[in-house]
Amino acid sequence: MKKLFFLGLLIVNSFTSFSQCTLNNATDCLCNDGTQICDLLPDITISWYALSTYSGGPTEYSQAGNGANDGKIRVTGSTPNIGLGPLVVEGQDANSMAKYLCGTDTFTALASDPFTCPNGETAKKFLYQRIYHKNTGIMSFWERLIGPFTYNAGTMYIDEWGKMSLRYEVAGITDPRDWPIVGSGTKTAFCLMDYGSCSTYNGHCRDDQSVYNQGNILVNADFPNWGLGNGYGCSTIEQGIASGYTDIYSENLNGMWINIPPGTCNGDYWIVYEIDPNNYFLEENDLNNYCAVPITLTLQDAPGNAVATIVSDSDPTICGNDSVTLTASAGFNFIWSTGQTSQIIKAGPGSYSCTVTNHCGTASSTPFIVTSLPTPNDPVATDDTACVGTSATLTSTGNNLSWFDLNNSVVGLGNTFTTPPLSASETYYVQDISNISGDIKFVGKTDSSGGGSYFTGNQSLIFDALMSLTLKSVKVYAHTAGQRTIEMKDAGGTVIHGQAYNMTVGEQIVNLNYFVPAGNSYSLGINGNSDLYRNNAAVSFPYTVTDTFSITGTTAGTAFYYFFYDWKIEIGGHTCSSLKIPVTATAKICDGIAPEVDLTNNFIVKPIPSNGVFDLSMVVPSSSDFLISVFDVSGRKIYNENLHNISGKYFTTLNLKEASKGVYLLAIEIGGRRYFKKLVIE
Repeated sequence: MKKLFFLGLLIVNSFTSFSQCTLNNATDCLCNDGTQICDLLPDITISWYALSTYSGGPTEYSQAGNGANDGKIRVTGSTPNIGLGPLVVEGQDANSMAKYLCGTDTFTALASDPFTCPNGETAKKFLYQRIYHKNTGIMSFWERLIGPFTYNAGTMYIDEWGKMSLRYEVAGITDPRDWPIVGSGTKTAFCLMDYGSCSTYNGHCRDDQSVYNQGNILVNADFPNWGLGNGYGCSTIEQGIASGYTDIYSENLNGMWINIPPGTCNGDYWIVYEIDPNNYFLEENDLNNYCAVPITLTLQDAPGNAVATIVSDSDPTICGNDSVTLTASAGFNFIWSTGQTSQIIKAGPGSYSCTVTNHCGTASSTPFIVTSLPTPNDPVATDDTACVGTSATLTSTGNNLSWFDLNNSVVGLGNTFTTPPLSASETYYVQDISNISGDIKFVGKTDSSGGGSYFTGNQSLIFDALMSLTLKSVKVYAHTAGQRTIEMKDAGGTVIHGQAYNMTVGEQIVNLNYFVPAGNSYSLGINGNSDLYRNNAAVSFPYTVTDTFSITGTTAGTAFYYFFYDWKIEIGGHTCSSLKIPVTATAKICDGIAPEVDLTNNFIVKPIPSNGVFDLSMVVPSSSDFLISVFDVSGRKIYNENLHNISGKYFTTLNLKEASKGVYLLAIEIGGRRYFKKLVIE
């Protein structure tokens, strides 16, 4: 377990007090580029040596007979800081104020005061990374916001600080992070600290951790700014790792394990450990945050009875020319019916199978079908202009239209939408939606009858899905009104779906619409304070839909039933939608409206598709002002540019290289009228 070595911290402070490289004096601090002005950044790594040797190395447990350790590998993570500056995490800004997230709203409050969201929801908390800056002999700092993370008034958390996985090695793939995953786990940091120096934990600190049994050992003398930091411990105000120090989370701590799926066979594997996988922190080098060590499993199944499966990352009934990502079960050799040999492939409409070889043997999957449904055409919408104080009438082509406001709330249905009286110009969005209903089933305890009480913890129900489906809704009983975040996680603890829902007091239905790929050991629970009803009697697991779905238990055993009643699932239901097309209701003072000239054919965009850079050419009959905007498929504006006094032929370039691959909508506004072009980024 973690221990504070107060003597070691005193030594650090004594050492740095005689040096001209401290948090108050930067005279002798070394910059990475040899200059006198720089940010002194940390460089956090993860030690393969500690992973393979600390506390005797990883500890494997069989699938039964070990209590809470059933089917786990417990591991240790040592995270040396080999950078020129300290890793510093602050729970508050320089003015002793903390920032919190409640739903989509942020709040600022005194860090010393416990915080609860105004609606009663448990908040998430933002933290600050403090970066020290050298300017010759002057040391200063600046702070950057990170998070939000799980909040508890008594400590400081960093979610997914560590990510551990059990993997098959695949010949020809040099980066172990690309090897097939058998099982996984994540670690939430609760106390980043100077556990010990690089000399004390000799072998933990190396200049390269990415290759097992390699990398030069670094000791205290190898760090020109050694000890630069503030003697970090488990403070709720400031934590960190000084230059030339390491922090250690030993395998006996909560969360320090990898889940081994049932059916895994004995044999040779690798443990891959990534630190700060989400790149929350600014560092000297983000490419050295992983290591890998070999492990031989001996307490799992004997080879034989191999099984191959295919899962999709999303609903395998797709719209138009969309695609899904298919993943075969873990192994070290893959042969798809398409001839591809990777574990993961992109798939359009068709039938797919895969032959997988792993330590259990070789097996072929049953065919996996990807089906395509027609996507509605994008609506052709017509703007309208109305006098201030009156309503505009917006119209559009389409078969099943929904109209949305800027908050993405549905405000109308059908081919015509009449706005509220206008005080200013407003933009709305119209979308054509095609719905195909599936087979509806209900599963789980139907209501809260039986013994029980309201519970403020965050336990979860565990369930298996034998086929892909949609979890449409659940019933809950709330003790207090407010927001709750309902999270669905996979077997490794990774959040697949998570959304905040406003709840009133009493019984209510919560509409989730969570897509569930076929798989086992999913969990559905509350992130934060639940204050929802749970049963401690009249509970009888499993709750099943034959050959489809099963709620098998909870994270606290089978004596309780937590929170979610009367699950509504849909098998085979699908929705295909067009782009959301912006439509403008223009408010004008009624002193006359100039005639509109159709310039549809005066605008050319190419190439389509492109890598994110588009050439826009236009011919303008008279001097005009332009507004050029680009919207994504959800209607969010990602690009905006104003052009003034343009006439004749004009050329410009739209640089959207920072945008993700997909379909976008270009809107050109001129003379009170909008023109639209579809953009595709590959």
